[in-house]
Amino acid sequence: MKTAQRNLPLAVVLLLLAAAPRARAQALPAAEASPISTGFTLPHSAGSLSYAVSASESIASNNFGNSGTQAYTNLSGDLAFITNSQRDPFSLVFSGGRSWATSGQSSYGFLNLAMSQVVNVRRWNFVLSDAVSYMPGTAASGLSGIAGVGDLGAGSISTNTGQGVLTGYSTRVSNSSSLSIQRQITGKTSIYAAGSYSLTRFLSNSTSSTDSPGLDDESETANIGLNHRIDARNSIGAGYVYSRSDYTGNNYGIPESGFSSQTATGQFSHQFTRKLGFSASAGPEWTTLDTAGTSTSTSLFADLSASYSGEFTHSALSYMRSTNSGFGVVGGSLSDSVNFSTGRTFNQVWLCSATAAYTRTENLPTAASTPFTFHTEVAGAQVARALGRNFSTYLSYTVENQSTQGSAATINLFSGLSQVVGFGLTYSPAAIHIGHQ
Repeated sequence: MKTAQRNLPLAVVLLLLAAAPRARAQALPAAEASPISTGFTLPHSAGSLSYAVSASESIASNNFGNSGTQAYTNLSGDLAFITNSQRDPFSLVFSGGRSWATSGQSSYGFLNLAMSQVVNVRRWNFVLSDAVSYMPGTAASGLSGIAGVGDLGAGSISTNTGQGVLTGYSTRVSNSSSLSIQRQITGKTSIYAAGSYSLTRFLSNSTSSTDSPGLDDESETANIGLNHRIDARNSIGAGYVYSRSDYTGNNYGIPESGFSSQTATGQFSHQFTRKLGFSASAGPEWTTLDTAGTSTSTSLFADLSASYSGEFTHSALSYMRSTNSGFGVVGGSLSDSVNFSTGRTFNQVWLCSATAAYTRTENLPTAASTPFTFHTEVAGAQVARALGRNFSTYLSYTVENQSTQGSAATINLFSGLSQVVGFGLTYSPAAIHIGHQ
């Protein structure tokens, strides 16, 4: 199910956790069940609300492509909620804050909000979700996407399928809405259909803005498919996806042409143990550009992921190859991305988290364009220490690096190496349980 995995909002992940059997809700991971706080964590049971407030300082070099060293004072907050309904749960995830520059650079705000509602009617299952974000640049790491604010180890499930192409300072608003419908045919077989609409608008495109420009885009996706559970550990499926991307701006004065893609996939998932699982989806992808003289090209779509979730350790590894709208930098691209995240709790008072991502992005081939390739690497590590029941402190380090091969006419492309060191204090009390458990 290509679309669902590419655009899965974090709120949907919470719904999947809430939809687990009630027996699982009784046995919470140690990180959530412990009365000692090591920072914000997502709730893992229905009828739970978690929140946190952090105050921090960060020191960045070459941040958003600005030469030299910059210092920021940050105030941020996180909140996640799952209703107690077992049949029609609602979930919400919020992260946001403000960073004040202390060295002559631009101060900025950031916000991410995702909401999902499940409705079950007999054998029908409906999921309606919406995610909106307000960001100063490409999301880098953590729940908020801002390096250094202390939320690198907030969630045990990675929903980011690629860092994308890094940009300079470009304030943007993005929104993605989706609706999926699933019908249970038998006890083991179901069919599904889904549709989504997403857009990105760069506020820097106005004549009064001092930000760097970006390429506005709109995308629509529709997919259908079938899933079949072979046994308790194995499932297979097949699907078809149609997607369309269009652009409402120019790239260095040249109007960008839209493109469409069609993908046929086969899917397989296997649960090795209660803690370790694997899923794979792959198939041919046909891409057609609106540019005159361009023929349809064929590439491989692939989405592979493995996750481990233990009492004190969680890890996730994923690989995705797919076309995309170009991350506001170029009009359409094909990316290969590898993502890894891990976290471990030590002695209930230490939480160590790390993430790493590599993305190779190339432009979609046209008769008039010169091939070029972006190489993007992002890695981060964070150590958090509990200071009591509700308070914790952290130290984090994030590095970003991006280079280009070939001649590329792009908007607001970041190039070089950037490093961010962050440290701060977090207030995060135990999850509040709402309703009957």
